[in-house]
Amino acid sequence: MNSEILLELNELLQAERELTALLSKLRADEQEARVMYSRLQDWRGQSANVLRDQIELFFSELSRRIHQIELEKMELVRYVQHMRQVDGAS
Repeated sequence: MNSEILLELNELLQAERELTALLSKLRADEQEARVMYSRLQDWRGQSANVLRDQIELFFSELSRRIHQIELEKMELVRYVQHMRQVDGAS
């Protein structure tokens, strides 16, 4: 394997590991935040409703971003596989 390709491949594999770790941390943090959020369910009033709306918007945006990172990771994995195939063919 060409040393430049090997170096790039190693960097891409490191990026994949970092994305996996990031996704794991985000999911764990989201779960913890949801547990804390569930404790607010007894809170009543307008300020509680405003806070709930803000938190739900936060969770929605967090889910969207997690999904986007998952898509980017899948694309990275496909690229790494393609690089391996191309290198194996040369």
